[in-house]
Amino acid sequence: MRRNILFILLGLFIVAGLAPARIAAPAYSLENGVVFQKSLLGLYDPAYLNIDGTLAETGKDYVTHQTRSVAALSGAQEIPLSPATTGSAELTYTTYVQDSGWQSEVQEGAISGGAALPLEAIQVRLTHLAEAGSISYRTYRQDSGWSGYVSNGGTAGTTGTIESMEAVQFKLTGALAAQYDLYYRVQTSRFGWLDWAGNGETAGTDGFRYPIEGVEIVLMNKEQTFLGKREQSFIKRTEPVLSYGSYLTDSGWQDPVLNPAQSGSPDSSQSLEGLQAKLDSQPYPGSVSYRAATSENGWFEWTQDGLEAGLPGTGQRIERIEMQLTDELAAHYDIYYQVHVPGVGWLDWAKNGETAGTQGYDYDVSAVQMQLVQKDAAAPGNTAIAFMKYVPKPPPAPVVPVAPPVPTYPTGPDWTVQDGTFRTNAGTNYYVGSSYIIISIAYQRVWAYIGSQQIVNAPVITGRPSMPTPRGLFAIQPYKESPSVLVGEDYASSVQYWIPFLGNAYGLHDASWQTQGFGGDLYLYLGSHGCVNTPYYAVQTLYNTYSVGTPVVVY
Repeated sequence: MRRNILFILLGLFIVAGLAPARIAAPAYSLENGVVFQKSLLGLYDPAYLNIDGTLAETGKDYVTHQTRSVAALSGAQEIPLSPATTGSAELTYTTYVQDSGWQSEVQEGAISGGAALPLEAIQVRLTHLAEAGSISYRTYRQDSGWSGYVSNGGTAGTTGTIESMEAVQFKLTGALAAQYDLYYRVQTSRFGWLDWAGNGETAGTDGFRYPIEGVEIVLMNKEQTFLGKREQSFIKRTEPVLSYGSYLTDSGWQDPVLNPAQSGSPDSSQSLEGLQAKLDSQPYPGSVSYRAATSENGWFEWTQDGLEAGLPGTGQRIERIEMQLTDELAAHYDIYYQVHVPGVGWLDWAKNGETAGTQGYDYDVSAVQMQLVQKDAAAPGNTAIAFMKYVPKPPPAPVVPVAPPVPTYPTGPDWTVQDGTFRTNAGTNYYVGSSYIIISIAYQRVWAYIGSQQIVNAPVITGRPSMPTPRGLFAIQPYKESPSVLVGEDYASSVQYWIPFLGNAYGLHDASWQTQGFGGDLYLYLGSHGCVNTPYYAVQTLYNTYSVGTPVVVY
C-alpha cells in the first residue's frame, strides 16, 4: 500500500512539472489543511526546501496543491476554493534602497530589502487578473506625512531624497477585495520584523524616525486561514509615563502616583524609608534606575524597574536620592526629580544622576516628585540648589604675632636716617642728605646709602684705644686717591684705596696686614693709628661710588 502511494505521488510531480510555467509559487505551503506562512529566509533553510507543483483541472472548483518537503511528505491536500482562484493572478514588488537604488522584483511571500538599509520607496504590481480591481498603497514619512495612494506599479515614496519610509498601507480594490486578503509586514530599524497587517492596516512605526528596512507581502484567498502573528504590526510613539511610590515611616507603602505628582508626605513628620519607580509606558527601550542613601549606611546599590531602594521598615530614613535613564530612552529624555526636606521645604530639581537631598545635616526626605521631559528641553523648575552638604567650619587659625613693619628708611642698630637727618638713640643729630657714609666705633661697622638703597654694610677696625678715631660729622676730602702710601712717624704703608674724611690724616683705606679679619673687639689690640681699616671689597665700592664732599658720620 505504501509503495502504491509513493508511485501516485511521483506521478503527480511529473504531471506538475509538465504544467504551464508560472512565476515561483508563494512562500507559504498547505500542510494539514491550513496555510503556514514561510519567509524568504525560511525557504533558504535546508529543512524547508520546497518543490511545489500546482495542477488546475478544468471544470473542477478546487485546486490540488501538492507540497514536497524534506521536513514532511504529507501528500495531496484538496482545499475547496473559489473558481476565481483557478486564474493566474500574480503579485510582485520591488523597493528602492537608500544609496543602492531599485532592487530586483520579487514575488509574494519573498522579502524585498532586509539588508538593514533604509527603504525610500516601493512599487507593487498585480498581473494576470481574473477579477476587476487593483492594488493601492501608500507610504508614511515623519517629515511629510502620508503620501497619496498609487496603484499597480506606481511609485509610493520618494527616491534619492534620503527620506525613508516609516510605515506603509496596502489594500485591494474592486472585486479583488471581495475575493482575496492581502497580508504584509515590515522590518524596521531597532524593532526588527513587526507582526503582520492586513487589508489597508498600517504596518511600521510613527514618531521614532525608524526607517523600514524590509517588506514582505502575501496574497491569499479569503477561504484560506492565515496563521501569521498579527498582534503588533504598527507602533506609535507615545510619551513615557513614570509611576513611583514611597514607603513612609508610620504609614508603609503609599499608592503609586504618575509623574509629576508628589509621593510622600511633605506636610507631616513622616519620612521616606523606601522608594520604587518604573515606566508604565515608554516609546524607546530603556529603564529608570535609582538609588537612595541614609545617614547610617550611605549609598545603597542602584536598582531599577519597580524594585525597592532604601531599607523600608527598618527606621533608616532616606536623606538623598539619585535617578537616571538607560539605553535609548536616555538619548531622548531627561529625568528630573526633587525632594522635600522638613524645615527646609522643596529643594530645586536635580536631573540625570545628580544628587537630590542633603548630607551631613541629619535631615530626612519626606516627599519626592519626578518628571520626564524631552532631551535638552526646559527644566520643570529651578535647578540651582538640589543638594545641600554640610561642611564643618575649620578651627580658627592660630594667632601669629605680627612682625613690626619694616621701615622704609635706612636704619642701623642704634640709628636712623629720616628726611636726610642722621639720629642716634643717644640724641646725636646730623644732616647728611640722601648720600652718606656712617661709621660706628661701638659696633665696628661701616654703612653707606644712596637714598634708601644700601651700598655697603661691612665690618671695620677703627683706631686703638690710645689713638682713637675722631667722632663727628665729616666729608670726603679732595685728597682721595688710588693707590696711595700712608706715612706716619714710624711707618709707611701702601694701600690701594685712600678715602680721607678729616684733612689728609684720618680716612678709610684697605689694610692687607689685617689677617685676622675685621669687626668685633679686634680694634682693642689690633687697632689703627686712628684711620678706619676696611675690607678690600668694601673700600673699593666706597671709593668708586662716592665723590668728594660726601658726608661721613663717625659716632
